[in-house]
Amino acid sequence: MSDIAAVLTQNIFPIFIVAAFGFGLRRWLALNTRALSSAVLNCLGPCLVFSSLVNSQLPGDELLRLSLFTVVSILSIGLLAWLVARALRFSRQDTAALLLVVMFVNSGNYGLTLVQLRYGEAGLARAVIFFTASTLLLYTLGVFVASMGSLSWRATLNRMARLPAVYAAVAAVIVYSLELNVPAPLMSAIEVAGAGAIPVLLLVLGMQMADLNSGAHWRLALPAVGLRLLVSPFVAVGLATLLGLEGLGRSTSIVEAVMPPAIFTAVLATEFDLQPPVVTSIVILTTLLSPLTVAATITYFGL
Repeated sequence: MSDIAAVLTQNIFPIFIVAAFGFGLRRWLALNTRALSSAVLNCLGPCLVFSSLVNSQLPGDELLRLSLFTVVSILSIGLLAWLVARALRFSRQDTAALLLVVMFVNSGNYGLTLVQLRYGEAGLARAVIFFTASTLLLYTLGVFVASMGSLSWRATLNRMARLPAVYAAVAAVIVYSLELNVPAPLMSAIEVAGAGAIPVLLLVLGMQMADLNSGAHWRLALPAVGLRLLVSPFVAVGLATLLGLEGLGRSTSIVEAVMPPAIFTAVLATEFDLQPPVVTSIVILTTLLSPLTVAATITYFGL
């Protein structure tokens, strides 16, 4: 228990303290959440992706395995969620809502911050791989799930094409693979902007939580919480072992994979009228419960 308490106090509670600042800024000063979120999405986040990937110096095979882990872990937990939905005879909408909150995690403002606090810059460089790959899946497969197939592939690709992180990741891969030199002033500017992404992400997390005001829908919430917080750690550990992940790559990938649902899933649910109050309540509930399950996962599996 002392190990779990140490993880909570040293690695997880600082995240929620900064998020609480954002919560207060939104509730008492009514700061614009969308403006900050847009700044991260279109500027700070892509800079973090680019600088972390370019400076990571990770071997190519590790990059591939970390990316593969991200895709397989998301699809695997999604398959389990679909099977549970079938067993419980969920409707089409309930099934889509369950898939959305179980598959796509808060790997950015929550996951990246926790990894940086616990594993430092070397861990962050690896966690960015999960963050980038999962973000691409959220904006493609996630949009498709939320729309339940009503959105054309052309529209889906068009949304992904407007995501700056995609271009940042592609540019980073080119620079990394060809060993190109980025001009020092430009690289320094990108690194400074990227360093600002994580604290701003935490403020946005708190501000978004301040806007979520929904009660729980237990028939859907219970399997969602169980799969996302209790089952996903075992799925992640099994896949990490199967793919031969070791060291920091193993630890950071598992930690990212056991995060609560991405708050953006509530945004997608609202946009596509996918039971927004239900999805929102699940996001709130899992986020509030996650410090205990994440700390237990880190301690039990020795991450």
